[in-house]
Amino acid sequence: MDKSLDTSWLLDGRDSDMDHLNPNMLLYRDKRYVVTQSLVEQSRLAALYIIFIILILIINAFIIIMILLSKTMRSSSRHVLIISVCLGDLLMGVFVLPVLLHLGLTSDQNIVDCPTFYTMRFFADFLIPSVTTLAMLALNIDYILRLCCSTYSEGGSRTSLIVVLFLAPWIVSNLLLIPLYIDGMNKVSGTWRTTCDINMGGHLTRTLLVVSFFPQAGLLLIFNLIVSILYLLRRESYSLDVCGERIRAPVDICLASFTTMLLYTPVFIATLLTTEGYLGCQNKDECNALNILYTTSLWLMFTKSWLLPLAWLTCRDTRACIRHDLGSC
Repeated sequence: MDKSLDTSWLLDGRDSDMDHLNPNMLLYRDKRYVVTQSLVEQSRLAALYIIFIILILIINAFIIIMILLSKTMRSSSRHVLIISVCLGDLLMGVFVLPVLLHLGLTSDQNIVDCPTFYTMRFFADFLIPSVTTLAMLALNIDYILRLCCSTYSEGGSRTSLIVVLFLAPWIVSNLLLIPLYIDGMNKVSGTWRTTCDINMGGHLTRTLLVVSFFPQAGLLLIFNLIVSILYLLRRESYSLDVCGERIRAPVDICLASFTTMLLYTPVFIATLLTTEGYLGCQNKDECNALNILYTTSLWLMFTKSWLLPLAWLTCRDTRACIRHDLGSC
C-alpha cells in the first residue's frame, strides 16, 4: 500500500481518484485522516486561505499592540493573560498556516518535505489547540482569584501568579505533548522521513487527542460556569475586586471560552471518531459527505483564530482603553 500522503480528501478531481479505490481501501484511508493532512489539501483554496491568514495576523496583532501601548491594560492581569491567548492564535497565522499553504501549493499530490510536515502537524493538530484552551482556562482562574483571593492583590504574590498563569499553558502543553509525539514518531516505520506516513497508530493518536484538548475543554467549561456563578453572587456585594479593579461582568471571558469550545470541538470529535473507526466510508456518496464534514470542521477551527480576539472588544474597559490609545496617536 502506498504510504505517501493520502489524496482522497482533495476537493479538485477527487471523484476520478475515488473510482479506482475499493471500499476497504477507502475505509482504511479515512481512518488515517488527520487535521494537518486536510490543512495541506485545503491550501488549494489559496485565496480563502490567504484571507484567513491576513485576518488572524491583523486582528491578533491589533489586540496585542493595543494592550502593550495602554498603561492601564498592561497593569491589568486579565489583559496580560489575553496576550497569551492571542500569541497562540497568532502563531497559527504567522507560522503554521503559511508553511502549510506553501507545502500544499508546491507538493502536488505528495509532500516531500516530511520533517516540515510533521512539525506543522504537531503545532496545528495538538500544540496550538492545547495552549490556547489552557490560556483561556488561565483567564477564568484569574477572574476567580481577583474576586476571592486577597493575596492576589499583593505586589509580589500577584506578579508571581500572573507569570505562572501566563507561562503555564505553554510549559504544560510542551511537556505533555512533545514526548508523546516524539515517541510516536520513533515507532513509525523508518521510511516516514521520505514517505510522510501519517499512520501513527490508534492508541498514540487517541492519547494525543485526549491530552491536547478534551481535558482542557472540560476544565474550561467547569471554571467558566464557576466564573459566571461567582459574578452573579458577588456583584451586589463589591464594586471593586481584591486588586482594586472595577468588577465587570465576565462577558468577554465567557464569550471567548464558549467560542474556543464551540469551534475546536467539531474537528477534534471528527478526528477522534475517525481514528477509533466509528467514521468511515464505503462508497463515493458517503465519502463526499465525510469530506464536507471534515472541511466544515476544519474551517471552523481556522475561524476561531481570528474570531475569538473580537470577543475581547465586548469589555467596556477594553474598548475605552483602545479609544484612548487611538485618540492620543
